Amino acid sequence: TSVEFYKFIAVGIWSTIIGSGVSHILLEFLNVNYFIASAAGFISGVYAGYDFNRKWTFEVKQEKKYTEIIKYYAVHIVSLILSLLVIPVFGIETPITVVLMVGIPICTNFVGIKKFVFKR
Repeated sequence: TSVEFYKFIAVGIWSTIIGSGVSHILLEFLNVNYFIASAAGFISGVYAGYDFNRKWTFEVKQEKKYTEIIKYYAVHIVSLILSLLVIPVFGIETPITVVLMVGIPICTNFVGIKKFVFKR
């Protein structure tokens, strides 16, 4: 529904803030390698959104399953790969690419999480 989609966007903003914050702290204050900091930011951002999407966006009532979080991460990884394909396919400079890459994860994550992870 459109209500679910708007909730999903709000959770996505929250998750992005968390993930970006983790990456920033690791890079700027702890001098962690860029790749490791980015991976940690991605992992923490996705995890930050899991419970919110589960309970608030899609209102899942059943008990949590271990396979559910694996599917949740799988959807995000596929979405990340698809969005990264924009760079070599279109050969676009980074600022424009970032803007274009936002739509792919929003659509693939929403549909994937709704239909594959929480099966609604």
